[in-house]
Amino acid sequence: MDENTCFIPGRFAFFDFDDTLFQGDSILPFLMYCIKRRIAPVTQLPKAIYAFVRFKLNSGFASGAKEITLSFLKGKTHEEINDIARDFFRTVGPKRFFRQAKAEMKQLHIEGYRVMIVSASADVYLKMLPEFLPVDDILATPCAFDDAGRFTGNIGVTCKGKEKPLRILEYLTKNGWTMDPDACCAYGDSYSDRFMLEMTGHPVLVNPHRKLQAHLAAPGVRQVRWSPEK
Repeated sequence: MDENTCFIPGRFAFFDFDDTLFQGDSILPFLMYCIKRRIAPVTQLPKAIYAFVRFKLNSGFASGAKEITLSFLKGKTHEEINDIARDFFRTVGPKRFFRQAKAEMKQLHIEGYRVMIVSASADVYLKMLPEFLPVDDILATPCAFDDAGRFTGNIGVTCKGKEKPLRILEYLTKNGWTMDPDACCAYGDSYSDRFMLEMTGHPVLVNPHRKLQAHLAAPGVRQVRWSPEK
């Protein structure tokens, strides 16, 4: 949080990431960046396509699909992956971050919110986002590291749908905080974000999918159309 702002207890702003703050699903641009930089082999792309198709046929394969797509990172250290993720967001971020998002987050900080990203994407690369967006914490799909600090290739339960409120409540409990739903807001684009959005008194629909729009659109529910920087 900016040193010139002050967190008001109970006030939180929760943001989905893919298609809410960033154009598209971030894992594919991340993979393509790594292939271009020869961090990942070209053969990783058909593996990722296979994983995506299998996930589309079976939504329970979400973590498995991420494991296959990001398997080229196995054995790399925290520091190595941090450097890759940092350069990815520095290089690709300006073309894909929604230009209105940063201003929205800054204004929320001014109003005393603690700003958090709650995403189904892998934390192995999302954890570098506070260097690029005014965000205080990242809750994302967890990636495992061994005692030597190297990525094992194992990825935990996907932070999506009903898992998002569970992760948020776990985070609040861990930090000894409570949230005032009427003082909180949440931002999302897809129907699976509805559980997080409905936790707060102020859901914001960002470029919403039709199913989410049909589910939550009502007088007083804010809807916005955001677009990339360039």
